[in-house]
Amino acid sequence: MATRKTADDDKLTDSNIERVIALLEPTEGKPITKKDACQIIGIAYNTTRLGQIIEKYKEKKAKEAERRAALRGKPATQDEIVYIIQEYLEGNTIDGISKATYRSANFVKQLLERNNVPIRATSHDYFNPELIPEGAMRDRFKVGEIVYSARYDSTARIDAEQSDPRHGWVYRIWLLSDKWLQSAYQEAAELASLEHLRTIGVRT
Repeated sequence: MATRKTADDDKLTDSNIERVIALLEPTEGKPITKKDACQIIGIAYNTTRLGQIIEKYKEKKAKEAERRAALRGKPATQDEIVYIIQEYLEGNTIDGISKATYRSANFVKQLLERNNVPIRATSHDYFNPELIPEGAMRDRFKVGEIVYSARYDSTARIDAEQSDPRHGWVYRIWLLSDKWLQSAYQEAAELASLEHLRTIGVRT
């Protein structure tokens, strides 16, 4: 039977463990007590468990650093390219992908930009959508095609099209992001093609 997560469990995070290590091993000043350290990460006072948690975390960070060093300067493989783009289109963050691939956040972002992947805004603004990458711009789309909507920051399915004398081709789309799941109308200039990504193996 699944156990319910407590508030203390939520404290046992990487950021809190890093904080505890810094406080226990300060470059200057007096270190905190191990009892205080246990409270910060939400465990009962147990010096053995505290030591094990810290040691395990340091080992994990050392392996990550080793893996990142081994990949530094090496270009992305085709499988990496597809994985990174796929993960990003499915909603993973650049930081999340960076951790999963042992690549820097800057490496991940540059790969996305080189492949004309629409970059999500840090803070989505419906009235000021991000610009569509030049390589993803299209004047017209096909009914049934999966595209990216900059205004809604979501992948979308083209359901119908109509010609507008002022705006050109305008599309009724179905927004596929879980936060929307509704219809909307968008002109072609606010939609990004994903066809160039499908040709390299990305599923959309």
